[in-house]
Amino acid sequence: MVMSWINSSVHPTMLVALIGKTSSHSSWTTLRDRYASQSTGHFIQLCSELMNTHRGGSTISEFLDKINCLVNTLSLSGAPVSESNLVAIILNNVGPAYKNTIASAQSRDEAISYNVLEALLLGAEHRQKLHCLFGANIGPTALVATRGGR
Repeated sequence: MVMSWINSSVHPTMLVALIGKTSSHSSWTTLRDRYASQSTGHFIQLCSELMNTHRGGSTISEFLDKINCLVNTLSLSGAPVSESNLVAIILNNVGPAYKNTIASAQSRDEAISYNVLEALLLGAEHRQKLHCLFGANIGPTALVATRGGR
């Protein structure tokens, strides 16, 4: 039962580390050893990776999953990332396609929460997909006028 709980609790990218583990103790030990290392080098690598994770060609969900995986790993390592820092990293790395959403988030009087930012970015991505979908279906048209039945 505990093994099932561990497997259902971890991020899908972390499940790879648990393949072949036959007990909850071995699973937990593997996760602890792999993700709770508090060495300075590991911490610097994780921070650097977090700061340099850009959306590129991935979807907003994929991008946020990568960011959240790194944030969770840092938290397990004893260096949690504040929500305000997380929001700043996302705004800096989401890319120019979301410049209007970024401007909207930055112009608020109060700090934007992660959940609100996620909803804004997912909504903007959905609108972009619809725009591309409907924009692609509009092809060249020809107007024809006839006179006298010809």
